[in-house]
Amino acid sequence: MNMNEGDTDTGLEENGEPAEELPEETGKEEAEASSDVAEEGESPWVPPTEEEHRALLDIKEKTDSLLEELLRSRAEFENFKKVKAREAARDRTAAVRGFIGGLLPAIDNFERAIALADPGEGGAGGLLEGVGLIHQMILKLLDDHDVSVVEAEGLQFDPDFHEAVFEEEVTEGLTGDILEVLEKGYLHGEVLIRPSRVKVAKLVESDQGETES
Repeated sequence: MNMNEGDTDTGLEENGEPAEELPEETGKEEAEASSDVAEEGESPWVPPTEEEHRALLDIKEKTDSLLEELLRSRAEFENFKKVKAREAARDRTAAVRGFIGGLLPAIDNFERAIALADPGEGGAGGLLEGVGLIHQMILKLLDDHDVSVVEAEGLQFDPDFHEAVFEEEVTEGLTGDILEVLEKGYLHGEVLIRPSRVKVAKLVESDQGETES
């Protein structure tokens, strides 16, 4: 049987001598060498120069300064909002007190009309009842807005809350006793809107001689 020369690998070189076998480690060494070459291609870390270091410090200082300015501006804006809120609340309170102050004379007139009205007159009873209801509605409105009457009847005169209009000599009691409230005073919260106008007592010694005679 005829066979082609290339069909069988005899392990011989063309000159008839055995072919030299390469060791297995040769491939590993070549791979490691290639890896070393790749690593040698990367640039090693180099510390920044003095000029670059100064530039970085300058950037950091500017960043810190901008952050500090931002925080300061934010705090100032928050304070501004608080001031404006307080001013708005103060303006609203002043407006309410101004309205209440303008309403008080009408309340005084209602109370005088109620005090002077004679329910016995023809048709006056129904009218008086209607006026009384309106008066109560106004007082309820004031109470809802934290408005209260200044206490005065039977108390000692207090210049912070009372205004003495008349003085009456008495032989009993104490000087400064409030004898009569002529016009009610009002408070909005703890702030005086109008003092109570009152008649106060002035204590004098009684004349025993006149009393005995």
